[in-house]
Amino acid sequence: MLTGFWTASASADPGTLPTCSAIDTPDYLACLTPAAAALKTTHFDSGGRVFRRGDTLDFRWRGAASAVRVEGAYGNYGVALQRLTANEWAASVRVPNLAALAERFSFVATGAEGEDVRETMHFNGPAARPRAAERRAVEMLTLPSRHLPQGRQVRVWLPPGHSASQRYPVIYIADGAAEFGDELLAAMQAGRLPAMVVVGIEADQAARFAEYVDFPKREGVPSDPARFAAHERFIIEELMPWAESTLGASKEPGSRTVAGSSNGADWAAAMALQHPDLFGRAIVMSPIMVAQYAIPDAPGARFELSAGALEPPFALATACFAQRLNAKGGSVKLRWWPHTHAPEQWHAAFLAALLDEPSATLPDAHACDVFLADPL
Repeated sequence: MLTGFWTASASADPGTLPTCSAIDTPDYLACLTPAAAALKTTHFDSGGRVFRRGDTLDFRWRGAASAVRVEGAYGNYGVALQRLTANEWAASVRVPNLAALAERFSFVATGAEGEDVRETMHFNGPAARPRAAERRAVEMLTLPSRHLPQGRQVRVWLPPGHSASQRYPVIYIADGAAEFGDELLAAMQAGRLPAMVVVGIEADQAARFAEYVDFPKREGVPSDPARFAAHERFIIEELMPWAESTLGASKEPGSRTVAGSSNGADWAAAMALQHPDLFGRAIVMSPIMVAQYAIPDAPGARFELSAGALEPPFALATACFAQRLNAKGGSVKLRWWPHTHAPEQWHAAFLAALLDEPSATLPDAHACDVFLADPL
């Protein structure tokens, strides 16, 4: 089963970051390259450093340790550093489009007694997209529900000059991520996007996978079709009518978007596949379970897919899903980012999807061969 971990010390794991010399490494994935050559060019006494050499990230640690790794923003995507001398550790990773990377990395050095020393570094490539400077207030409230016993918290982002008497394109986004609307402000003000409403649906963290992933119940996979269906009914029968009557959210499928990241992306994809009569577009960022979703012929919604070079299982799942959608006659665009499984990627991908920025060539069927070699 693909776990989402990548580590230099477990090359047989399908979640591993591949070596750059591997013959079949997809060109959209990052890869490990020999680390020793660049160490002599670095100058610092102790701790961690991140350096850029062209399209290569050099991770360096100096200090006593029994093991050192670097993790991405969420902590569970890491590359193990190699010991070069008694107190020097290094790893180098070639990253497609590295100049566009904005990311937080944490060095974790394990001492002789098993204790961890953690140091966080920020990396910003010269072409990284800056986060929105202007922030708008996000309103939080709780909607009662017949389908979810405790109701559900909802976070709402409204555009400047909002009036409930008007109709607005609406984005329903998973994990309560209404603040993603901030990324759209400058484009709205420049006339590149219409004013929109963003409705973020908070997750029940105890049942997030079950509510977000439309997947048959299997041993080892915590899916729950009944819970997914209850959450689905809450969205369609309660949340959407409320947003339309209270916020001026559009009732037209072509003006409704469903969006999410990680398992929230699995949810967005499932809603768009099952309800093309309700949602005209799905923004699916770093999904993982979608590669095995049932896809009807000629899926009606437009799919905007994205994933990062430093999150191999999610990138492979995204590539496979894109290929399968295309083979079924779906409307699909795919964009690659240099990131790990991180919000920095998703904020950039969200805006790029809505602005219809240039997309990548869709993969062929080999993408699914790689992902499904270790089926769930």
